Amino acid sequence: EIQGDAHELFYRKASENQRLAAFQFGWNVVRFFRLKNTRRPSSTYSTNYSIMFKNYLVIGFRNALRNRTTTLINVLGLSLGVAVAITAGIFMDFHIHMDSFHANKERIFQVTSQVIEEKGRTRDWGNSPVMLGPALKDDHAAVGSSVRIERSSGSVRYHETVFRESIWFVDPGFMQMFSFPLLNGNDHALDSKSNMIVTKEISEKYFGTTDPIGQILSIKFGNGTKEEFTVAGVVSLPENSGMHFRILLSREKYVDLKFKDAYDWSDQTDATFVLLKPGASISEVAESTAQYKQLQNQASPEWQIEGFQFIPLTILSSKSNDMVGAISYAASPMGVWAMGAIAMMLLLLACFNYMNVSVATVTTRLKEIGIRKVVGSRKKEIIQQFLTENLLLCTLSITIGALISYQSFLPGLNALFPFKMPFALSSGNITFLFFLGLLVFISLVSGVYPAVYVASFMPISILRGREKFGQRSLFSRILLTAQFVLAFITIVGSFVFIDNAVYQKNKDWGYGHSQTIAVPVANKTQYLALRDKVISQKQVESLAGSVNHIGWQNSQVSFDHHGERVQTISYKIGFNYLETMEIRPKEGRFFRNEIQSDHHESIIVNEAFVKKMDWTEPLKESFEFDSVKYYVVGVVKDFHYDAFYDPIRPAMFMIGNEDDFRYLSIKIDKDHLADTENFLKTAWKQIAPDDPYQGFYQDTVFEQFHNDNNSNVMLLTFISGMAVILACLGLFGLVSYNITRRLKEFSIRKVFGANLSQIFKLMNRDYMWILLTAFLIGAPTGFFLIQLLIEQIYPEPQQATPVPFATAILLMFLTVTFTIGSQLKRVAKENPSATLRSE
Repeated sequence: EIQGDAHELFYRKASENQRLAAFQFGWNVVRFFRLKNTRRPSSTYSTNYSIMFKNYLVIGFRNALRNRTTTLINVLGLSLGVAVAITAGIFMDFHIHMDSFHANKERIFQVTSQVIEEKGRTRDWGNSPVMLGPALKDDHAAVGSSVRIERSSGSVRYHETVFRESIWFVDPGFMQMFSFPLLNGNDHALDSKSNMIVTKEISEKYFGTTDPIGQILSIKFGNGTKEEFTVAGVVSLPENSGMHFRILLSREKYVDLKFKDAYDWSDQTDATFVLLKPGASISEVAESTAQYKQLQNQASPEWQIEGFQFIPLTILSSKSNDMVGAISYAASPMGVWAMGAIAMMLLLLACFNYMNVSVATVTTRLKEIGIRKVVGSRKKEIIQQFLTENLLLCTLSITIGALISYQSFLPGLNALFPFKMPFALSSGNITFLFFLGLLVFISLVSGVYPAVYVASFMPISILRGREKFGQRSLFSRILLTAQFVLAFITIVGSFVFIDNAVYQKNKDWGYGHSQTIAVPVANKTQYLALRDKVISQKQVESLAGSVNHIGWQNSQVSFDHHGERVQTISYKIGFNYLETMEIRPKEGRFFRNEIQSDHHESIIVNEAFVKKMDWTEPLKESFEFDSVKYYVVGVVKDFHYDAFYDPIRPAMFMIGNEDDFRYLSIKIDKDHLADTENFLKTAWKQIAPDDPYQGFYQDTVFEQFHNDNNSNVMLLTFISGMAVILACLGLFGLVSYNITRRLKEFSIRKVFGANLSQIFKLMNRDYMWILLTAFLIGAPTGFFLIQLLIEQIYPEPQQATPVPFATAILLMFLTVTFTIGSQLKRVAKENPSATLRSE
């Protein structure tokens, strides 16, 4: 009792300096005795460390429960950032490890052709000489086997069910080279020309739950030949397969169908693959292909190649965007890495939010830190305590983030793309390293600075009340500015891309694509029969036939002109085709049936063709193509014959032979589109009962492009929304804490007559300067980075406009104002007398 009275008297009578001196003395004494007893047995140290770590976890859990608002903001923000990172990680891993399920993937290579284009430039083409595969197998001991793929299509019938299906004719060793999972049947089924292998989807489409093995399917090919095939195998295409087929037939059957009488080095196949023997190097084969290049170029003077490339299967799909006629597809590598970069920025934004709120609210634990230091805790132990507490919240955030990704983000991403990514990485080791790395990354980025800063506090300053950290600290402002810089980079970049995507969506095609239906036909008989039925319909404004069709089948040809190689898109059309498609004339005239020269010698070109040929008066020009001299009688304005990913290239029109027409294009009155389509379907059943109707609206020829475009818009809208949410979550926590810290100041101001608008301006002043600074740094950076991506995707991007920048600053201004204003009601409801009395 006497000792207690003495302590009470000491604290009541002693000055502040005396009390602090006593604490300092006690702290030094404890440190002295701790240093004398530093050396301990390793087992004791291990046990004590385990107990200490458990204690840190308990303290961290209690602090999280005590500060529920701060914990909720930190965990929610970090969980959202982690969910985005996990989803992006799965997306990147899915595309990087495309085709990874093949057992021999490291030894499989596709042989592609480096085709010489104009002015000596080369471009990779997926096709190769049909004779190349067998030659490589026979001439090189390193090559174990070769497989060729010929893509085609046919009308597949089972009883009364008829569909048009894609068909791959492959060499019999296809199933042995690749490792597509065989669900049923025999993987040597293609050794017989009368067998077929189908995918699981085709099996369910035609046979439902019935066992497909032994079932008979009839196929009508493009040359009119009908054959029956026995289903001898069913395969499953993994989601990460870059190659997508539906029906496999033996390539020997392709030869038997007599699409051509004989094949030599001038003929091309869609893909050639070689499988190396174990231990062999592809350089052994690649170095000796000059002889095959010579054979190819001698046989095809119009199709000259620079050489052959051997592309590993492991990276083949990533090359699809730069290859003509690719056989394996995946997302653009730039798009994949852009997804990773965006996810990293959002994760950093979430970590900065976490750090900002943690540092700003550290003053609520200053007394705890001071007392721990006084009783002997070292800086290292304080850091360990705060890092352990941070590790606890980061682990919780990863768990919640994984659930958000699994339940929401990944299904949403899958809905935007034709492929379905599973919630899994390519292997168990990658999964472990990914989540471990993610945990270490967010734990260090979000927790190291707050822990080091807190551990650097001096107990004397703490107990004197001089250690303050809040809104007006320089580092707090830097952190808040950094998170808004990241937010503006993401938001401005997203809005610039969205603005460009909307521009591409509404872009003029260069011709009238509405009110037009095109119907593919198999031969002259079908064309004439359908034309005769359609021509009598009153709602039909015009119609015309063609060998190929704008936007659907674009034939690329080349010819020599004054010693220079010219590549162009060639359309062989009927009279009135240009009028039916509403191609826009620039000068000259269209084809006329009554002018005899138009049947054989006249040609019409587009503006890009004129520019390529460097003509000033194109109507006076001529050139030789396919041993015929053509005279230019008209020039049309440039039009988009392909999706907007490629620039408009030279194109030319010439009158084709009606016997070769494979399309009938019909311009219809806008009020009778549906009726005419129904009429066409009925007429088709009468004309070609064995073939499915494949008519399509011209508006849909770029449907895949617009689907991709819409998916990009939705994805970037989500990303910009996430950036806003993450930025404002941290700001909400910071503002909430600062209002609590400054309630006494606001109460005094209210007593002296300050109104809410004045207090609101006072609260907003610092944040508005931070917002402006972040915009000036983040907006140009975001624009520059996304512009690099846009220029790689679109050949004709929209010029920069102020709309994305104005939208971004307006959005952030409104959200910041709302975030801060939402806390203003606390100040309005607070009774100054109650606040000042408690203080």
